[in-house]
Amino acid sequence: MRVLVIGAGIAGLSAARCLLKQGVARDDLRVVDKGRGVGGRMASRRMDTPAGQARFDHGAQFFTTRSDRFSSTVASAVEGGAVVEWTKGFGDADGFPRWRGSEGMTSLCKWLAADAGIVPELGTRILDLGDELAARPVDAVIHTAPVPQALATMAFGGLLPDIELAQQLSGIHYKPTIAVMVAPAVAPIGLADHGGSQHNDDPNHPDLAFVTDNQAKGISPIPAVTIHLSNATSAELWSSPDEVVLERALTAAATHLGPAADRNGLHGVQIQRWRYAGPVECWPEPTVVWGSAPVIALAGEAFAGPKVEGAFLSGWAAAEAVLASA
Repeated sequence: MRVLVIGAGIAGLSAARCLLKQGVARDDLRVVDKGRGVGGRMASRRMDTPAGQARFDHGAQFFTTRSDRFSSTVASAVEGGAVVEWTKGFGDADGFPRWRGSEGMTSLCKWLAADAGIVPELGTRILDLGDELAARPVDAVIHTAPVPQALATMAFGGLLPDIELAQQLSGIHYKPTIAVMVAPAVAPIGLADHGGSQHNDDPNHPDLAFVTDNQAKGISPIPAVTIHLSNATSAELWSSPDEVVLERALTAAATHLGPAADRNGLHGVQIQRWRYAGPVECWPEPTVVWGSAPVIALAGEAFAGPKVEGAFLSGWAAAEAVLASA
């Protein structure tokens, strides 16, 4: 069975691992991604500054484990040195570990690929899936991009599902998030020792979703702060100049940062806009499948819950579904 997996984030890598485990030949499996590295929104970034190199997690900040399948995979990644426990909660500990990548959130995805011998084709953008399959036919496609992007690649190739299903899938919407990364001259003084502060609809911090001191988190050798703005504030500021976004973020996070919020003392600033940061509502099943020659399956956090674990389980479910169709 020849399979094309689009996306080398955690859903795509999970799907690829399942396919290989179930006997798909390595030469019959293609994993492609438009990015320069694996991980998708499990994203880490370096920033060269006068004080040295700062490192940031600027997408997903942590993950939890609940299911046996994901828990066992993470346990193996821990043994492989790719994952470590960060904390057991933000504020009141609830006993559930929050895990992070050993060198950033991409560490888990790099391990997932290397452990299974998966070598994705990076920097490969598929704009028209029909043209791609005409050039390189396959028996199945697992598409893990955000649903609007996935459907757009199929629009002109006769690969969309029936009208009713296509309309339902078109109703999957996403929330935006802006991540502001700053390298301050001094370390923040208003965060817990673990360096994280989570804000879910917090009336005291309406502009914030999460603030992380990546040095305290354990991935950066120098102070490096990620400020995730709330979905509402991100939508409000989406088209605003970076200077406006930076000022709003520093003001919102001032109580967490102390002197580190002084913009005149910043060694560097980068801003990342995540248009598809998470689904507004999730599809009730972990994957959706249609067609034949090729079979097409969609996977990702929109299908099994807006968390790292949900995306992993969705990718696995999509792989099992296309294998069952053979």
